[in-house]
Amino acid sequence: MSSPDNAHTAVTDSNTASGGDAIILQTLHAQLERMRAMLYKYSELFYQLVIVGIIVLILMTMASLTETFRATVLLMPFFTIYIGVQSAYFLTYVVFARIYATGIEQRINRLLKDEVLIAHKQEAAYLFPLDGAQFAGVPLRLRQTFIGFITIHFWITGAVVIALSSFRAWQLLPVIQQEFPPVAFYFPALILWSMLNLVYLVWYFGTRYYERRIMAIVQNAYRTGYDAA
Repeated sequence: MSSPDNAHTAVTDSNTASGGDAIILQTLHAQLERMRAMLYKYSELFYQLVIVGIIVLILMTMASLTETFRATVLLMPFFTIYIGVQSAYFLTYVVFARIYATGIEQRINRLLKDEVLIAHKQEAAYLFPLDGAQFAGVPLRLRQTFIGFITIHFWITGAVVIALSSFRAWQLLPVIQQEFPPVAFYFPALILWSMLNLVYLVWYFGTRYYERRIMAIVQNAYRTGYDAA
């Protein structure tokens, strides 16, 4: 039979544990809010960049049709590549936020012993899974989500813009070169710049080296996984 002192100690320990769990939950919740805000912010920046990029490209196209600013077309392939790389950069922060938020939600669910938070599962189904093969947010499968479809749409549109503006630049180079000789190196510079960016993007999203490093840190800290995330 336990003594009153032992009973009091057990109640105190229980209350301390409950208080500790409450503090942990509050801390995790604050981190989750931070990651959700980051995810929303960089998603917003991604689409703002695309809209601004489209507007700028339209203005550059209009300028290139005039006699005075026809050389503007030479900048269009470089600008299109910049928009693509910058949007990929914003996507990396979206992925970062999703990785961290997924770990936090799984940790909170384990503390509560219930599947209370399921946003990470919805994102895996609606956007793309974190554990599956994907390239720049596009899962490597035939049946694409709308996010994957619109991303492929941007890729094709960007490729067409680069091809058409490069062709127009090729037509104008003989004339422009007489006024500005350095443009003789225009296409070597464009090809080199395109390949450098493409190689890096293929390496980054193909190997997912940094994504896996972040996953490992979260897994070790929270004892969570990404098998179904």
